[in-house]
Amino acid sequence: MGSSRFFDFLFNKNDKVSIPLLCLGLGLVLYRNNLTSVVVISLIIAGFWGLIRILTKTKIFAKDENDITNPSFKRKTKLFSMVIVVLVTIIIITASIALNFAEDFGGDPQKYDSPNYKDDKFVNLQPTEMGSDENASFWETLGQYMKSDDYRSPNIKLPSEPFSLEDLEDGEVSITWLGHSTIFIRSNDVTLITDPVFGDHGAGPLSLGPRPFAYENTYSIEQLPEIDYVFISHDHYDHLDMKTAKYLKNSQFFVPLGVKSHLLVWGIDEDNIQEFDWYDEVEISSDLNAVMTPARHFSGRGIFNGDSTLWASWVLNLHDENIYFSGDTGYMEEFAEIGERYGPFDIAFLESGQYNIAWKEIHMMPDEVVKAGLDLKADVILPIHNSKYELALHRWDEPLEKVSTIGFENNLTVATPLIGQNFVLGDPVPMDAWWRNVSMGEQPFLKENSLVGVLLAPMNIIAILWVILPRMKTEAPDSEE
Repeated sequence: MGSSRFFDFLFNKNDKVSIPLLCLGLGLVLYRNNLTSVVVISLIIAGFWGLIRILTKTKIFAKDENDITNPSFKRKTKLFSMVIVVLVTIIIITASIALNFAEDFGGDPQKYDSPNYKDDKFVNLQPTEMGSDENASFWETLGQYMKSDDYRSPNIKLPSEPFSLEDLEDGEVSITWLGHSTIFIRSNDVTLITDPVFGDHGAGPLSLGPRPFAYENTYSIEQLPEIDYVFISHDHYDHLDMKTAKYLKNSQFFVPLGVKSHLLVWGIDEDNIQEFDWYDEVEISSDLNAVMTPARHFSGRGIFNGDSTLWASWVLNLHDENIYFSGDTGYMEEFAEIGERYGPFDIAFLESGQYNIAWKEIHMMPDEVVKAGLDLKADVILPIHNSKYELALHRWDEPLEKVSTIGFENNLTVATPLIGQNFVLGDPVPMDAWWRNVSMGEQPFLKENSLVGVLLAPMNIIAILWVILPRMKTEAPDSEE
């Protein structure tokens, strides 16, 4: 009797309950298998479908329809096309307004008389492709992005040290890594910073894009002492931040060709900006010299101005401490040349993070980071460009783990300070594997709870039957004679 009532219930069509129940069950299955992107796409499609359903009940394109409640395929196609055209128009208008009026996009760089500027854009010293590996297909990479990963970003606050200024002896140079590519370098006479990006906004235009990881101790540009010099590697949003640059408007900026145009739009005085081409040298003070050296990357802040500004690395000599800052770069033959001309280096800050085999020519893989350190003749390397944003497919802690391991195998010292930790060049460098002690924290209840997993299977079976069986009953031919 109970089973009979159950099947009678299933044969009773009730789409207002059965279809949402089925969608909920399938959505939870996708969510628990890290396919949240599929859920989002499905919701967008469902939204389109719902909008078309609503529009079919209006008189739009209904002139030739006999029954407005039963729209023809032709009318549905017209309604769908109309919705697409309206959405595309809104997107184009919004993008045009943003590009023309949002100062975050920066200025319009001019043309340059430089050996590195060809056909109205800057070029790398060696051939470079974005999708450079024949084994990494577009569809494979897209599929990897569609499937999320609980380990690409930490779900708890990363350990860090409070920002502090320690006493220094004359001539000592203090290093503080503040995450990603922001490095605060200080002596008693000089303060400088590389690629300063502060705040909790996204790493993209108009503060969109991936947001920074949470740290136990937060850092703001206001905490820092007055900054004498700012060194920029290129104009991507995770390296050149408008709000931070505006705050530092009284500092001296040293930037690659073209980046000056952005700073001028943001109200920074032209006298406070110096532009450089690769291998340009400058004596900044009696204590500080700098050389802007090549990198292997690309640039651009807008849709149509790719490679209109130069990208670079920097050689800094402060109180006779020789420092290399890579900016963003793929591995390049020029590392050996830089090492010969300006090495050996007391420390090299090398980009290690946000890499993938599909774009290895513009972001170094872990083994290439160590190889670059050896080419540069660096006594110590410090992996940067990690532990702040999820911009690639690898685990958040993979760059630190792999570079440390490969460095040890090649007798190269790899510094791994906590974010915010100070250390003095010439003293023993911090090498604690702090990332190994970071707990992943508790996973969301709906993702990891075993009871939810057990209940999902029968719930989905019931929902599927509830959707299908009433339709089978309706479509079955009448058996009565």
